[in-house]
Amino acid sequence: MVARPFQAGRVVAWRLLRKILSMMGPHRTWHETSPATWPDDRGRGSGTRAALTALVVLGSAALVAPLGCAPETTAHPRVVYETATHRPLTPPLTHTTAPAANAPIADTGPIRRITAVSVRIPTSWQTPPLVGRLQHHRIVPGENLLEIARAAGLGFREVRDANPTIDEWEPHAGVDILLPSRAILPRTSYRGLIINIPEMRLYYFPADAMPGERVPVLTWPIGIGAEEAPSPVGPFTVKSKDENPTWVVPASIQRTMDHPRAVVPPGPDNPLGDYRIRLSIDVYAIHGTNDPWTVGRLTTHGCIRLYPEDIETLYPLVETGTPGEIVYQPVKFGESDGHVYVEVHQDVYQTYPSLESHAFQVLDASGLTSHVDAALLRTAVRAKTGVPTDVTRGAPPRGVHVVHAVGHEGDV
Repeated sequence: MVARPFQAGRVVAWRLLRKILSMMGPHRTWHETSPATWPDDRGRGSGTRAALTALVVLGSAALVAPLGCAPETTAHPRVVYETATHRPLTPPLTHTTAPAANAPIADTGPIRRITAVSVRIPTSWQTPPLVGRLQHHRIVPGENLLEIARAAGLGFREVRDANPTIDEWEPHAGVDILLPSRAILPRTSYRGLIINIPEMRLYYFPADAMPGERVPVLTWPIGIGAEEAPSPVGPFTVKSKDENPTWVVPASIQRTMDHPRAVVPPGPDNPLGDYRIRLSIDVYAIHGTNDPWTVGRLTTHGCIRLYPEDIETLYPLVETGTPGEIVYQPVKFGESDGHVYVEVHQDVYQTYPSLESHAFQVLDASGLTSHVDAALLRTAVRAKTGVPTDVTRGAPPRGVHVVHAVGHEGDV
């Protein structure tokens, strides 16, 4: 079982990590929040060691459990979530002959919850970078995609879209699936709380991050508003915070409830969970949930919902007045090691008549048209896997299966 870390330790670790990163060279990256994968830092100074120690605190903190915006949900007993994170995977696939170029690569390590990364903030004219790394997992009997997604720090739809042929409730044991824990940063101000609706993901940057500065970033999956009650878009600030919030149910939501209630007190029946961060946009908030399986879905009346263990980590780090922005970017372009990648998500609110046309408009605005293979881009748009896909002009024609190829990794 995962114990709850001391909240103050998370804040100290965050501040310590940012201070150390500001003093480090631009080439420093870490490829996971697991110490087993860190490079040896002997002879490189105490700063690197201290930064990695801070990452341990942040990584472990992420492993733990609508102001009138959540539909009525089934109550579940509040328990500490026991993840599969520390369970070793089965041995990797072996081939008696050379594997195909697009064959999946099985990771031999445990599922890693990659929620703490470091990144150099791009300038306004630079293409956003990639962060994280792809992982593979071999299904064992009794697992389903919802449990695997939570163990990996992903939302349900992220895992489902990356594995469209896999049965989400009863996947066949022995099947190798992709865990899409690599992403292109959305184009934003890169300050404070950044939420990308189609991606169903929240990024938390230091509020005073500057272009060119290497900073720690936390990122988690989210649940968003249903189609009939979409989450808003636009800038905001944090208006207030409260633990164990009481839900005062708006009349409009009471009319949709099987058993209408005007007030829901704190506790296991409260869909806001244990923490709420109110935003300056109308009555919307970022909050927890009493139903973790709704993360990565369109389930709220517009608010942003996090896993209980993720809102518990975020809550003490955010202060009143923290800036933020909610964006709607189903298509994102990024660069890594001279290659251009595209990440395409479902147009969840049907905002664009043609997602393909929109993708080429975003490409043109990015100034990357001459570097991108149009056929590869169209294939990625049709697939909509939500996985960064190499669309570099002149790259090997790997088609849609390129999403299963583990190449150069992003900043972690």
